[in-house]
Amino acid sequence: MKKIICPTDFTSTANNAIEYAAKLAQKIGAEIELIHVQLLYVTESVSTLRISKNVIAQTEHLQKIANEVTKTYGIKCSSKVELSDDEFEQTIVDNSDDNNLIVIGSNGADDIFEFIFGTNSYHLVKKAKCPVLIIPEGFQFKEIKKMVFAWDYSDKNKLAFLQVKDFIDFFEPEIIFLHVGQNSIPNNGDVFESLKQEMLSYLGEIQNISFARVYLDDPETYSERMDSYVTNTNSDLLAVTFYDRGFIRNLFHGNIVKGLTEITSYPLLVLHM
Repeated sequence: MKKIICPTDFTSTANNAIEYAAKLAQKIGAEIELIHVQLLYVTESVSTLRISKNVIAQTEHLQKIANEVTKTYGIKCSSKVELSDDEFEQTIVDNSDDNNLIVIGSNGADDIFEFIFGTNSYHLVKKAKCPVLIIPEGFQFKEIKKMVFAWDYSDKNKLAFLQVKDFIDFFEPEIIFLHVGQNSIPNNGDVFESLKQEMLSYLGEIQNISFARVYLDDPETYSERMDSYVTNTNSDLLAVTFYDRGFIRNLFHGNIVKGLTEITSYPLLVLHM
């Protein structure tokens, strides 16, 4: 995780995410790239000349922010304004790679449209190929002393866990593996204990690990129950896995992630497999 990509639209929510990203980059020894996307919607009221003037002003403003980040936090911070006739999310993805971390601010679902179809951060998560860290509006950076990792017993979950290695190495947090499942599945307890021991063996020397489970019958409440668990345990970060392949699995995990982006009041780290 050597570079953090930080999209910005110059709002207070985005500025707060930049500050969080800068402090995180300072902690883990990464650099930051600030990106603003100027969509090319030329109409009778918006000319190409007006867009060009906007881009010049945005470029200068973004560079000032980057310079201030470098001066304040002593890290490398670059900036760019991307002209695009594509979606905002796709432009950010095109400017990142598998080894990056995208940090984006979010103020949840602003209206009924976002509640139904998802927030901007959720649409970015769906397209991204690298981890995405979503920072709620107003959340201030602090040491990650306790993190919750949502797991579903799959081998892909084990591989996804490796993507949080930088956070573990630098913060050495307490880690809670949280499984949310259905009461109706037979022998759930036996499966949980068996895979718990397998996971412990897989993790090796990592310390401060515990396991928890939440059972419920309605899958539509998974996001709310996970959110309640993280809040009630005073955890500093929730990590979830977004599966890129398989319609049913992607739909299930996608709905959980979508719900979490709308309600979380803490950093949400979305990993990709």
